[in-house]
Amino acid sequence: MTGRTENSTVGLLTRHSLAALVRERTVALLGLLFLVLVVISAYLGWSATTTVNAIYLRSAAFMAAQGQTIPSNPVLDTSPLALLRNMATYVSLIGALAAIVIGHQLVAGERKAGTLPLIATRPVPASDLGMAKLIALVAAIALLIVFAALINTATFLILPEFRLDLGGWTRLAAFYGTSGLYLLFFGALGLWFGATAKSETVGLLIPVTIWLTLTFVLPQLTSNINPVAALNPVSALAEPPTSRFFQITGLALGPFSIAEAYRVISAQLLDFIPASFVNRSAIPAMASLTLATAGAAALATRAIARMDMTKGDYDA
Repeated sequence: MTGRTENSTVGLLTRHSLAALVRERTVALLGLLFLVLVVISAYLGWSATTTVNAIYLRSAAFMAAQGQTIPSNPVLDTSPLALLRNMATYVSLIGALAAIVIGHQLVAGERKAGTLPLIATRPVPASDLGMAKLIALVAAIALLIVFAALINTATFLILPEFRLDLGGWTRLAAFYGTSGLYLLFFGALGLWFGATAKSETVGLLIPVTIWLTLTFVLPQLTSNINPVAALNPVSALAEPPTSRFFQITGLALGPFSIAEAYRVISAQLLDFIPASFVNRSAIPAMASLTLATAGAAALATRAIARMDMTKGDYDA
């Protein structure tokens, strides 16, 4: 009976959190921007494929008329999944920012609305609130990922040049699962600092600073990837200079470079990783991302459970 009551309490708090999140304009705008970029990515992949294929067909017809040997179609020589390589960049940039804002608002909204003292009047375990916020975060991120997956799935279904086999569909599903895990890490940071910060601004500024550091600063220290190259999914996988410095930093800081880990996993799953690429991190990229996400989620739920429920607003 007690377990059923706890489940109903967590479910009620989760639904309340999601309902409040829907009303946040900033969250809606960032989510909409991410989804628009997904549509643009699908269109660019279709447009580039159609253009290259049309050029090849015309060139092949001309070469056949001249009696020349016709080379293979470059479109067919490329993995179909590589068409989505820009998705890795969109997820690591706009997707991560959207996840931070979602996580932050799930807690900041409660603090600004002054509902924490009201929740405290009920016999609700502190851990239930933390669990409810984490579930709401997972649900919101899953919605973004599912929509993106549906758009890209439709792209492959309408492109006559490409057909994914079972292995291809499995890799595509794994890519979106990994993307969801990556966004969950940043969303958990938003929850964590939204619960522990003394002001709303600081609660948002700290996870954004961490995102900037992971996305642009650490890759420079571990692989000599400048900020501009980090925006390109292919250039971001360039071989670092042969140097003792980058060997040491790659080994020591690699496990903390979550953005690099996500790029490596995405390149592997979408078949555009260079054959010569070597990951110098001390632990595998997937292990690094999984441990970081689990740790951030645990810290976030603990921070929410330890909030002062007698205070309503940040300044109360």
